[in-house]
Amino acid sequence: MTAPAEVVSEFKSTLEPYIKPREQVNYIRRILTLHLGSFIGQEATAAPLSLAAGTDDASAGVELQGVFKDYLDALQVNVAARRQFDALLQATRSEDKPQSKLPSSGSDLLQGHLTLLKLRQKRDCLLAVERSLDSLAEYSGQNLLDTDAMLDGAAALPSVPKSVVDSLVAEQSIARPDLRSRAAQLDKAVLRARLYSKQEEKRLADLKARCEGRSTAFGNSARLEALNATRGELISWIEAELGKASTQEVGESERDESARERDDKTEDVQAFITKRLSTISQKYADYVAVRREALALVSNHQQPSLSPPRQPASLAECANDADSRPAAVDHLLMPYLETLLSISRHQKALMAHKSHTSEMLSKQSKNAGQVLDRLAEESQLLPSYPAKMSRRRRSGMAGETIRSSDHQGISARVRPWITAADSAKIATLESVAEKIESGQLALEGCMMSLQDIDRLLGEDSKEATEDEDVAQPSTGDARRVRGQNKAEAGKQYGKDNVPERQRGDPWSRLHGNLGFRGHEDAA
Repeated sequence: MTAPAEVVSEFKSTLEPYIKPREQVNYIRRILTLHLGSFIGQEATAAPLSLAAGTDDASAGVELQGVFKDYLDALQVNVAARRQFDALLQATRSEDKPQSKLPSSGSDLLQGHLTLLKLRQKRDCLLAVERSLDSLAEYSGQNLLDTDAMLDGAAALPSVPKSVVDSLVAEQSIARPDLRSRAAQLDKAVLRARLYSKQEEKRLADLKARCEGRSTAFGNSARLEALNATRGELISWIEAELGKASTQEVGESERDESARERDDKTEDVQAFITKRLSTISQKYADYVAVRREALALVSNHQQPSLSPPRQPASLAECANDADSRPAAVDHLLMPYLETLLSISRHQKALMAHKSHTSEMLSKQSKNAGQVLDRLAEESQLLPSYPAKMSRRRRSGMAGETIRSSDHQGISARVRPWITAADSAKIATLESVAEKIESGQLALEGCMMSLQDIDRLLGEDSKEATEDEDVAQPSTGDARRVRGQNKAEAGKQYGKDNVPERQRGDPWSRLHGNLGFRGHEDAA
């Protein structure tokens, strides 16, 4: 592969003959303007060259040659084609469309009228679009080839980008809608709809004929057998649906649990639910159809007239009597059938109420589960105190979840909160007990330090002497005498030279007359 620098140099060398400086380009434009002005009849034009145009009757003069002559020829061909297209369009508008035959029956008349209204509406829409396109084309084509109007007061414009020119060419090259083909398509659609409606009417008539033939063909015995079969199927279906409804709640809770654990099986579960709902709806539709048939049979039933018994004359009469016996028993079965219908309606109401209740409970449990899940994601308590259950507790909880579906739905989400709250309470109590114990230890240390300080300061001897004074009040006189004797002895040696002994002073334990040992001996 070539290097980018080589590619750039190759492009540069290729485009170098076409790239010119700004002064040379302006000079070339002025020369072209003067040259075109000589053909127009003016010496110079103030409008840009890109907006220059001719008249409708553009004719190539003798003085024009080459590309200019080809351009004018193509312009004449374009103008002629546009005029021909406008003439054909006006002719198409002026033509009257043939009126279609009126349908014979009332339904065909209504259908034809509706189809006609739809076609008229579509035609109005297409005509409005066409008028808009014509108005736009008229505005774009008005004074398009008038050079004086185009160049009057126009200022110089910069060069038009190539992308804009290409987009304009692409827009102009788009073909206009073909009205005739669309009208033909609409006619085909109308005919197809009419044929389909006739086929449906024919099918409906066949079905009505079959139903009438069946209603006249079956006897009372066949009706009785049909009612018995309907009763058995209805009872079995009600029992099956009740069993499914009882197990459906457990299945829903199990599906919710499995959906949280296994996200990859959600599509299979949804498909199973959809299939199950479709089967239930189909069974219910069959039940409704059978019930309608039973109600029609009951409503069309006629009370038979009982004739007195007579002796059969032959075996043929005996056979006829045997065939007519179910008809005589029909009036005895009517109360049972009415009771069966009332029971079926009651069972249907119970099933509807139970399904509604289960649906509401499942919705509420689902909403509560979503709220609990969101709180669990936002909570800081559960990560700090995760649930830790023993194997025995987990096995017991598994048995409970099998027996109860509600416990598996909401209580399974609430249990971690309860466990975390208990753990947080126990941790808080433990921390408080530890703080109290550490405070007691610190208090004991503080008391010991205070006792040591009191011992150093002599406060303990003061308290001891006060306790002795309170405990022994009879010895106060003796102590007073001793104090007087000592005071007199101190006065003899001199008050000024003996320091005063204060009670509670830490130095009071020491003897204060150390400097007067000689005097004490002399005394």
